[in-house]
Amino acid sequence: AVVSTQSTGELARADSITVDCHKLLNISMQCSCVLVREGALLNSSSTVTAPYLFHKYGNNVDISQRSFQCGRRADGFKLWFCDAVDDLDAQATLVFDRAAEMKDIVAGDERFTLLYPNSPTHICFRVTGREDIDYETAVEGLRQRGSFIEYYVDYFRLVPVNPAFTVQVLKEVLDLIHDVVMTEC
Repeated sequence: AVVSTQSTGELARADSITVDCHKLLNISMQCSCVLVREGALLNSSSTVTAPYLFHKYGNNVDISQRSFQCGRRADGFKLWFCDAVDDLDAQATLVFDRAAEMKDIVAGDERFTLLYPNSPTHICFRVTGREDIDYETAVEGLRQRGSFIEYYVDYFRLVPVNPAFTVQVLKEVLDLIHDVVMTEC
């Protein structure tokens, strides 16, 4: 599920990809991975020779010579452990499916203009016909009403990772955004 059908064509051409498991899979602490087509390239691009930082077992055993941040073995363990406790494939599938469903809702709501429809997990949108929005004012108005939403210069952005963020909650948030923008911005 981490690789959506929309993006498989692009990924097939990539030499490497990174996945932020903390954000994508809702792992509660920093956890990321990099996948590379040519392992030797990763080895040659990130090898550091600082004997005081690493083990003395040689490169065959010591992965810290071939990884960023002096070896983050704990990231691999966190990812394995989280998958053992909670089915990460099911969780990622839920995030992708929820984002697709919610993008359809935003696209079908004439009050909003959906941006970046091929983004796998981000729902980016603007209020239709309101190019003059002061997004800082809008976000402050939302906070005063007990809601928080991210914005990026000239559009709103949602990432539906939290399982409690349902379609009903999305509709309530959209109503709130529209109300704040129309009355306070």
